[in-house]
Amino acid sequence: MAEFKTSNWPIDRLLRPNTRIDLILDVDLINDRIDVRNGVVYDITDRHVIISQTDPIMTRSMVGREIQVTFVGREPVSGEILRWGWTGKFTKIDGYQLNERETVQAVYLTTPAMGQISETNARMDYRLNIVSNDHISIQTHPSFGRVVLFDFSAGGVLIGVPAPPQATLGMRLWFTLFFPNFQTGGAQTTINGEAEVVRISYAPGDQMAKLGLKFHELDMNATRTLQKAINYYMLEEQRIRNRTES
Repeated sequence: MAEFKTSNWPIDRLLRPNTRIDLILDVDLINDRIDVRNGVVYDITDRHVIISQTDPIMTRSMVGREIQVTFVGREPVSGEILRWGWTGKFTKIDGYQLNERETVQAVYLTTPAMGQISETNARMDYRLNIVSNDHISIQTHPSFGRVVLFDFSAGGVLIGVPAPPQATLGMRLWFTLFFPNFQTGGAQTTINGEAEVVRISYAPGDQMAKLGLKFHELDMNATRTLQKAINYYMLEEQRIRNRTES
C-alpha cells in the first residue's frame, strides 16, 4: 500500500509567491461537503505565510483557528507534482505592502517548521473541467450509449449521456477513467472503480442529460493515481493563470 510522504524541505523550497493556496476549515464526510477558501501567496517569512484575502473571505472572528493548509508543488529532487499540506494557525488579518504604491489586506498563517509538511489527499471539491485536447475520457454502463466527460474531482465525475438517461438516483455502476501518463509521454493511465448516480439533470427536449457520479471506496493505488492527475492539471491551470496575469 502506498504511503504519503513527509517532506524535510523548508517551506520556501516547496511553496513560492504567486502560488494558489487552499485553506480547509471544515470537512463533512457524511454529507460530502468541505469548506475551502483559496488565496494566493504574497510572501513567506520565518513566522508567517502571508496570503491574499481568501474567497470566501476570512474574518477576524476566525483568528486563532487551526486550519489545514494545502497547495500543489513539485518535489525539488524528483520533480514529482504533489499536493503538500500542514496544520497551521490563522494568526491575524493585517495590511501587507504589495508594492511601493499599494497596501492590501492579507491573511497571516503560521509558517510550518522542518518536518511538518507532508503529502495530503486531493481536495474533494476541486473540479477539473475537461477540454477537447486533454485526452481524458470515461467508459461506464453500456446502456448509456456515448458518454461525454465534463469534469472530475477526487470525489466523482460529471458526465453527459443521451437523453432520456437510462439511469436512476442511487444506481451503482462500474467505470474506467482514461487519461495520459504524465511521466511517460504517449502512455495511458486507467482508473477502475465503482460509482453511484447522485444527480440527474435534463429538461424535456434536451438531447443530452448530465449525471453526477460519486466514487465509492477507491483503492489506494486508484486514489494516488487520481491525486497525481488532479495535481498535474491544477499546476497547469496555475501556470496559465500566472502567464495571463504577468
